[in-house]
Amino acid sequence: MFLKQKLEGKPLTVGDDGTQRRDFLYVTDVVQAFLKAAETSLTGEIWNLGSGNPQSVNHLVELLGQDRVEIPTRPGEPEVTWVDISKISRDLDWKPTVSFEDGVAKIVEDIEYWRQAPLWDADSIAEANKTWFDYLGDTR
Repeated sequence: MFLKQKLEGKPLTVGDDGTQRRDFLYVTDVVQAFLKAAETSLTGEIWNLGSGNPQSVNHLVELLGQDRVEIPTRPGEPEVTWVDISKISRDLDWKPTVSFEDGVAKIVEDIEYWRQAPLWDADSIAEANKTWFDYLGDTR
């Protein structure tokens, strides 16, 4: 959503004040973890994937260098997602190698990929989230 908004020169739609944090992971790190899981002799295991280093949405907006508009956060949205990667690090000797900042830069390099994506704005997001607010309440 942010990438299409950036392509079109539109403000990024940020839930509330943007201090919520997410445990972003670049795709090549996901692929490496899957490869290590496929190659191990361990079976029946469950491993968590993430960076183990959550980043704020505000930091993402800063890296994208775009204006923003605040919209209400959907009810039930967590303030933070934070993945414990200690088991996969121990069992598979895996850790992420692409920093958040480098991952965002790589995505922006290939931003044209998002040209055909739908463009969301505050109004279309409000309409799409109407049921959330109807059934789960308004967090504003």
